[in-house]
Amino acid sequence: MKFLSLMTYLGFVWALFVSLCLAPGESLGQTTTQYSRVVAQAERIAYLAAQRSALASQVATAALAPSAASLAVRMVAGPVGWAALGVSAGLVLAQMYYSQPDLAAIKQAAAPPTGNWTYSYNGQTYTIPNHNIAGSPSPAPVCPGGLMFGYLGSPTPGMTSAGPSNWWCPPSPAQQSTGTPTASDIQQYLLAQSSSSPNAIEQHTSPVGTTGTTQPADHTVSQPVAPTEMPTTVKPKPVPAGDIVVADNVPPPASTPQQNTQQQTTTTTTTTTQNPDGSTTQHEETQATTSCAVGSHESRTFGTVLQAHQTTWELSGLLGTLNLLKSLTWPSTLPVIALPSAFFGSQQVDFNQWAWFFTVLRTLVIATASIAAYRIIFVGGQTST
Repeated sequence: MKFLSLMTYLGFVWALFVSLCLAPGESLGQTTTQYSRVVAQAERIAYLAAQRSALASQVATAALAPSAASLAVRMVAGPVGWAALGVSAGLVLAQMYYSQPDLAAIKQAAAPPTGNWTYSYNGQTYTIPNHNIAGSPSPAPVCPGGLMFGYLGSPTPGMTSAGPSNWWCPPSPAQQSTGTPTASDIQQYLLAQSSSSPNAIEQHTSPVGTTGTTQPADHTVSQPVAPTEMPTTVKPKPVPAGDIVVADNVPPPASTPQQNTQQQTTTTTTTTTQNPDGSTTQHEETQATTSCAVGSHESRTFGTVLQAHQTTWELSGLLGTLNLLKSLTWPSTLPVIALPSAFFGSQQVDFNQWAWFFTVLRTLVIATASIAAYRIIFVGGQTST
């Protein structure tokens, strides 16, 4: 059981060391920031505002089509300007989609009123002329639903008297009759809607890019977009909701400090020593100088940053403790301690029987010291190399 526990623990420590060697940054929580080129949500909204009239015209045409059909207007990257930004021409940036029921509702809402009112009575529909109520008795009678009718002549079925002669009310609130809307009526209706209205163009347009999907439609229109109409920016991941990702894993902005080694100089010194027996021994020592500078990145080298970290940790006393651990000598054979006693007799403790415990303790100390040393060199402080 003791042996199994020891092997399990040593396996865990071995896995920890392997992860530190193969991916030290990931093991200690360091991540590399990735960037995407996006069309910000504000730029997409600004584009829709500039194109509102043209988009409303396309919706009006689809709503008045003889056959019912859904409409999709896809804003795609045009052939000029996008390639320089690493964006494929023809990429769908955003899509405006109206289903057939959506278009029918817009057509009905945009229909102009006529001069008549209609109501239902006993399963029949009756039409009431919208007479001019000028010169009617004051106060004018009010019918259900707040409607007033100055009706001359005999009442139609179901109407009741509202007081003075020739005033009649329908049995239920009447609906004003509407005519057939024109393309101009529908276009003006859409332009009058606020951006939060259910029928508004903004509510029916969604981002696509490289991460979204398009909605299939019976009638699809591709509308080219220039980079100047939907300007792009480079943002770190994760990209905010509502932005359109047009290119993934792109270089960061020029002003962003980056880990980029631009120059490395290596110097090798060879020393030859003459031995007493006439042979010679060669000793080679290699020195490498590395510097990095990208854009506005600081010009400090790895050596200066390391020295700054060491100075900071020396003041805390931790580095001195690590130096003490470095000089420790681990014995290969543990002692046997005799404990003479007049009452209990002579006893002895053989620590070699507990060698596994000291092995675990030594492994734990070395592992902790290694992780602390790594953080001093590569993580500690407010600097990056």
